[in-house]
Amino acid sequence: MAMKGNLISAAVLTTVLAFTEPMFAQSGQSSASNAMMKSMQSGMTKMMGMKMTGDPDHDFAMMLKMHHQSAVDMSDMEIKQGKNAQVKALGIKIKTNNQKEIKELDQFLSSHKPMSGSSKLGQQGMEIMHSGKHSMNGNVDHDYASMMAQHHQQGIDMARVFLKEGKTEKMKTMANNVIKVQTKEMAELKKLEVNLH
Repeated sequence: MAMKGNLISAAVLTTVLAFTEPMFAQSGQSSASNAMMKSMQSGMTKMMGMKMTGDPDHDFAMMLKMHHQSAVDMSDMEIKQGKNAQVKALGIKIKTNNQKEIKELDQFLSSHKPMSGSSKLGQQGMEIMHSGKHSMNGNVDHDYASMMAQHHQQGIDMARVFLKEGKTEKMKTMANNVIKVQTKEMAELKKLEVNLH
C-alpha cells in the first residue's frame, strides 16, 4: 500500500511539475518582456523631460539619441534572454546600428550650436512617441519583435516630421537613413512577430 501511495504521489508531483514548469519559464520570459517595456517607457519619459530649443536639427538629434538608446537597451535584453537565433541576430544588428548613430549624434550635438527657433518638432515627437501599439504574449522573442517594430515606426514617423523643417544636411541624411533602415528592419520584425505568435 505504501508503494502504491508513493507511486501516486510521484505521478501527482510529476504532473504538477509538468504543468508548472512552463509557467515558471513564462514568468521568467514575462519579466524580460516587462523589463523591455520599462526600458521603452523610460526612454519616453526622458524624452518628455528634455528641454527643447526650437532648433529642429538640435531637437531631432537629442530625441533620436534618446530613442536609439532605448533601442540599444531593449536589444541588450533580447540578446541576453532571447531564445530565437533570428531575433537575437536582428537584435545585435539593431544594437550595433543604433550605437554607431548615437556616436554620430553626440558629435553633431557637441558641434552644433542650437539656433533659436519656433520648431514644434519636440511637441510632435512626443505625440509620435505615445502612438502605436504592440502585443505581448510573454515570449521574450515575440515581445521584442513586437515592441521594436512599434519603436521603429515611431522613429520613422519622427524622422518624416523632422524632414519637413530640418536644416542641416547631416541630420537630413540621418533622418533619411532612419527611414530606410528601420523600414526594412520593421518588416523583418513584423514577420518574426507573426511567426512567433
